[in-house]
Amino acid sequence: MKHRMCILVKLPALAGTCALTAMLTWSAVVRGQDEAANAFEPAIEHAQQRVVKIYGGSIGRSPGYASGIVVSEDGQILTSQGAFLATGNLRVTFPDGSMHPAKVLRRSPTLQAALLQVESKTPHYFDIPEQPRVSRGDWILAVSNAFKVADGREPLSVNIGVLGLRTRLDARRGFQDFPYEGDVYLYDAITSNPGADGGAVVDSEGKLVGMIGKVIESKSTNTRLNYAVPADLLLQFIKGESSSLSPQNTAARPGPPELGIRLFALGGRNSPAYIDRVVANSPAAAAGLRADDMVISVAGQIVRNGADFQRIVATLKAGQEVAIEVKRQDQVLTVHIKLGEAQ
Repeated sequence: MKHRMCILVKLPALAGTCALTAMLTWSAVVRGQDEAANAFEPAIEHAQQRVVKIYGGSIGRSPGYASGIVVSEDGQILTSQGAFLATGNLRVTFPDGSMHPAKVLRRSPTLQAALLQVESKTPHYFDIPEQPRVSRGDWILAVSNAFKVADGREPLSVNIGVLGLRTRLDARRGFQDFPYEGDVYLYDAITSNPGADGGAVVDSEGKLVGMIGKVIESKSTNTRLNYAVPADLLLQFIKGESSSLSPQNTAARPGPPELGIRLFALGGRNSPAYIDRVVANSPAAAAGLRADDMVISVAGQIVRNGADFQRIVATLKAGQEVAIEVKRQDQVLTVHIKLGEAQ
């Protein structure tokens, strides 16, 4: 909106002209907003009928509620992965106010998504496209239960924004790297709020673009990111077509090799990598490592803190022999360890 300014000094005639111009300009703005609202009304109504409220358990600062997307006629619902799912009293409230118990069918750690099931017919659901037909600069609508604005039949929150990039995600959640693998859509609608995750991002016709993601921060700017998991990746998750998203393959994916080292975790990932305990009969025990040793390097890479230690160990392979340097009181010791099998 362009702002007009008038200096009302010794120019009474011009002052009246400027006031009239300002009134006309504001009137045009209001009309434009009304026209925009009317243009999006069908899309908003379509999405409102297909987005649900989810209630579960709360842990610490993690809220016990989120949003969900109905994706089939037989009660399947997509939502975000979260602590609220860890409960025996998971509930879904539909737009008509009815509440139904739900269970988790499977999860995708790579997309931070979960698929739920309720024992109810759901005639209003999103058709998930194989590829969303959206481009940078298109209008998008984000529909969710942000801040728990709705409990029963109340309409959900709607944010209007503009689609930005489809890009890879490089983010953190709190002090930890965010374990997401894949593309995301970025946009300028502010959805990085409690309860919004799991909601729907749709285009101006109400067609699904993606699912609102979790509250996270960009590692490069330290600001919150507003993003959606693209609909095509969600479709792969539902169908189990991608090996990276399949729960069976995800469960079978090997973890880091077993060293037998457990760090002192009370200080967090940014504290020095002090060994809290050494697992009996482990490679670390065989090498003579002890509790209170401070790890200063692994495989030639400097370890400044616990996060460095975990990152480096994750790159090692089972059966590999590595050198580990530790500081023990006033001594620096180097031990050689042959890594065990993956955890």
